[in-house]
Amino acid sequence: MNLQIETTVIFCVIGCILILILKQYQKVQGVLVSIAVCVVVLLAIMPELEQIFHTAETIYSKTNLNISYFGILCKAIGISYLTQLGIDICKDCGENAISTVVELCGRVLLILLALPLFLTLAETVLEVMQ
Repeated sequence: MNLQIETTVIFCVIGCILILILKQYQKVQGVLVSIAVCVVVLLAIMPELEQIFHTAETIYSKTNLNISYFGILCKAIGISYLTQLGIDICKDCGENAISTVVELCGRVLLILLALPLFLTLAETVLEVMQ
């Protein structure tokens, strides 16, 4: 495992201290450092996420379920995490209205992503009922 929790926590704490100092003088730079810290940590965990998804895909492929459902699940997880990150950044900037719009957008995308599953479920129920 390449990513060490100690390194990540120390990096984030140093980032937070820097952000607190910057926000006193230049709020915009504080927000930019906050976004930069998030991006660096997300990039650092990418190899671990790839390993997790590969293992989950291997397990999922051993089931009789359609593999496209796994793709939908992965996309839903990604949308959820990115939406929450966007919401938190907007709230850190004091933009509650924008954070609400980001949340709504994430929910709509999740519903759109799930529509094929709902259609398949409805078709299956109708077949069983006939």
